[in-house]
Amino acid sequence: MSIAREKPCVCYVIPSLAPGGTERQLLYLLAGLKETHGCTVVCTRAAGAWGEGARATGATIVELNTFGGWDFRIRGRARRVFTEIRPDIVHTFLFGFDLPVNRAAQDAGVPVLVSSRRELAAWMKPRHVRAQRKANALVDCIIANSRAVALFAANQERLEAKRIRVIHNGVGDEFSAIDEDSSQTRMRLRIPPERFVVGMAANFSPVKDHALFLATARILIRQRSDIHFLLVGGGWLENRVRDAVRGDKMQDNFTITSTPTDVARFLRAMDVCVLTSLREGFPNALLEAMALGRPVVAASVGGIPELVEDGVTGRLVTTRDPADFAAAILRIAEDCSEARRLGERARERVQREFSAKRMAGAYRALYEELLNRRGES
Repeated sequence: MSIAREKPCVCYVIPSLAPGGTERQLLYLLAGLKETHGCTVVCTRAAGAWGEGARATGATIVELNTFGGWDFRIRGRARRVFTEIRPDIVHTFLFGFDLPVNRAAQDAGVPVLVSSRRELAAWMKPRHVRAQRKANALVDCIIANSRAVALFAANQERLEAKRIRVIHNGVGDEFSAIDEDSSQTRMRLRIPPERFVVGMAANFSPVKDHALFLATARILIRQRSDIHFLLVGGGWLENRVRDAVRGDKMQDNFTITSTPTDVARFLRAMDVCVLTSLREGFPNALLEAMALGRPVVAASVGGIPELVEDGVTGRLVTTRDPADFAAAILRIAEDCSEARRLGERARERVQREFSAKRMAGAYRALYEELLNRRGES
């Protein structure tokens, strides 16, 4: 059982705090809860580059220094941590490997267990699903970051819908509504100032479908001489994408850069932000671009329609046809008022519905509800 304390204690468990979308959302959450909750982050591996950012919010960082979800040492090490700090809530961000942590929390008598779903986890094999279903039997609530993710998890894991809550991702103040001058970033990237920049911020992985982005680029280059493409990301397919760009002799129209620390600066360098993914939970890249007032063109998959309203806050493409993506991008490129309207409405919607502050408030309310429910039982 929990001990009496001034503020409820939440213990988050995550593989590491290496730069990434989920990790950024956790940093927002730590900052948003620092006045009302005591927070500890348990990294099953080492803390990673954003560990100091978490400490800056007042959170305590604990490293288990294990090798991954199947490392048999996780349960014992996590149990010792939970027994020492006596959290009121353990909340896992473990991507399908939270069974040993949930068992450790149960061993230590943690009152409330919460689990997260943040992707359409088509990668999970039957053994992963079986382990996840065992883990689910121990938790009080499962939080999904979109309705699409909630539905996918319910079907995949045979969950009752009432056990899942949806709390969308939020965006922080660094993605400010103030539109800073992007010319310096373009200059450093050697993008000619007169170019119309079509960008995509996404890891180089099969699910992002860079092949579709390149096919769209081929069409646009034939139609406009002033078009330029900016790809921001990292991953094992990066060299293959670079080779494809050179093979099609598009290198004069392309800039490819690794994921920077300051993503906002690169998003500001784009005139339109594109996402060609095969599936998405609730993409931070689009959320951040919209917060900066950039018009977006995206595949209508997963949780994207929960963020982008077609024709109002961006353009959704319902096919995998590069000609359709090219047409949506051209419409924005050739109509400045359309681009401005979409960008302004996108920014307004993000400020109204998807701020990091609003997200933290939703978690705060849910934690209170779960603790009250446990106290009544």
